[in-house]
Amino acid sequence: MGGYVARVRHDELPGSGAEFDRLVNSAAQRWRAVDPLLPAPTRPRSSTYPLLTVCDENGEPVAAGTMRYTWHQPGEVGRTWGMPDQHWLTPVVGGPDPRRALDSLLSSWRDQLQQLPTGTGSESAALLTWPARDVSAVSALQWHGLQPYSVLAARERRRGVPPSLPPRDVTIRLADSQDLTQIVSLLMEEHRYEEHFGGVFVQPETAEQTRGVAARSLARSPSWIWLAERRGRPVGLIWVSPPDRARWAAPLVRSAPAAHIGYGVVAEEERGRGIGTALVSHAHQALDTHNVQVTLLNYAMLNPLSGPFWNRMGYRPVWTTWEVRPALALR
Repeated sequence: MGGYVARVRHDELPGSGAEFDRLVNSAAQRWRAVDPLLPAPTRPRSSTYPLLTVCDENGEPVAAGTMRYTWHQPGEVGRTWGMPDQHWLTPVVGGPDPRRALDSLLSSWRDQLQQLPTGTGSESAALLTWPARDVSAVSALQWHGLQPYSVLAARERRRGVPPSLPPRDVTIRLADSQDLTQIVSLLMEEHRYEEHFGGVFVQPETAEQTRGVAARSLARSPSWIWLAERRGRPVGLIWVSPPDRARWAAPLVRSAPAAHIGYGVVAEEERGRGIGTALVSHAHQALDTHNVQVTLLNYAMLNPLSGPFWNRMGYRPVWTTWEVRPALALR
């Protein structure tokens, strides 16, 4: 690969503006063509890291990338979700050859990571998100050693499965504070299952942290957590964040308002009996009643259950997170 010129800019603002406006417009045109649900890309933002740019033979930017670093200390909630040291790149890629442009941008990012003094050891990762339907540069991501890691999927209003009833001896109801212990038990079962796919790392404090987050949601009315019970025994749940609790997700799609499903859990011995479908149906009816236009959720690419299930429920990929571990394994 190669052919475009990668540069590192140390100015605080990304140029005079017009050159990056053309870049963003080029990326936006490609995004609209591949997926109308994608939001409009934004201009690169200044940060403590230098701005990475790629220019064509005429000096016109065809790609730009903003670097970001997060570090989760022992005991922090983020330590459960992914590697402790996370190096993120937010790319904006335009021009007539996005594959070549992204290739050069990733090479520039690799060079910057190699110059960092810390945070690139065995507990690090290099990550970026890329539109799931934009296949124009997938080969560049693969060539640099990145692998698809997780998916952000979306279901637009009124799409999905028809209303579904649970099995005869299963009831579904809104959870409240008295259900905290049972809900934490189901969530910890889900966390332990997700450990198989490298996206969750259960820590000694994970159960207590999960209890705190669940308790805050259950204290609200309504909780937006539905619990499925078989003859009084909890066998599954679905946890929804309505638009006022999912503002972070709104910029990820063009439609609004947007909600987010944080958990959909069915106990292992109860899977395949229609409980998950009934829980999702309950949540969808509530979301449609509240005029939610799009519902988002995340699942691990390697999870053999999540992708097929959520596709049947009317969800399809919008964004894919690509990752390489450790960060310096980026080629």
